[in-house]
Amino acid sequence: MKKFIITSIMLIAIFGFLLSVMDKRGDKFQEEKSFDIEGIKEVVINNESWDLELENSETNKLTVTVEGKQKDKKKNPVTIKNKGMRIIISQQDEEGGFTDNFSFGKKGIIHLSIPRNALDTLTVNNNFGDIKMNDIKTKNIVISNDSGTEKIEGLSAEKGRFTSKEGELSLKESSLKNLSVASTSGDNYLMNVNSLNMNITSVDGEVSVKDAIEGKTLLVETKSGDITVAYKEVPTSLKLSLNSNSSDITLNLDSLKLDRDTEKSKVGTIGDGSNQLELLSEYGTINVK
Repeated sequence: MKKFIITSIMLIAIFGFLLSVMDKRGDKFQEEKSFDIEGIKEVVINNESWDLELENSETNKLTVTVEGKQKDKKKNPVTIKNKGMRIIISQQDEEGGFTDNFSFGKKGIIHLSIPRNALDTLTVNNNFGDIKMNDIKTKNIVISNDSGTEKIEGLSAEKGRFTSKEGELSLKESSLKNLSVASTSGDNYLMNVNSLNMNITSVDGEVSVKDAIEGKTLLVETKSGDITVAYKEVPTSLKLSLNSNSSDITLNLDSLKLDRDTEKSKVGTIGDGSNQLELLSEYGTINVK
């Protein structure tokens, strides 16, 4: 018992020392740059581990604000470059010693203020940082994410493409004419998203579409992830196809006429069936209401 107590005290002391060293390492790094939005068509963000915050700007300026830690004074952890009609923001972690194998707290934040409807394309390539986006309007948005969490609200775009390995996507109160979401094991939560064409694929992550607005097509396919679709208002013209090998399909829609009704498959129509809902899960459950 005494050995256990001594060992525990030693581990706590070592852990505290590591936290102290990690907290003190690196100098404070701050930078801010503003650009006239005229002539800028695209913003590209290449981010390794810092958090990203994007919001609407009330001015005609695109402003980038950076705050974090810098270990090597000869090398900035974040670079901001203007190349023609593109703004390129790149964050790369600095190589370090033993304590860099531990990750406690946040390393830094990259904040962007973007005038509404000013960009043709917003591209984000993200590894481990969290992404928070509010009230952004652009023609095209492309987000490639590894394991960071994406919290997006008030997004407006003609075309959106989101890909993720393990990160969670939360998309709320948004409008995209064409929306494509693909993930491996990350969950996808959509609420009150208006889209004519929505295509979501996932391997084993959950897919939840709540307050869904009847569009032209809503296609969801998973391998083992569960699928939930809850309409904001009862569809008036819908062709429906639900298939799951789990034999666990729950369906509750008014005015629906079923042409096929089995444990593993349900096919039916509301109205003239001009819009399409197709849900396919190999092993997960399906719930539509």
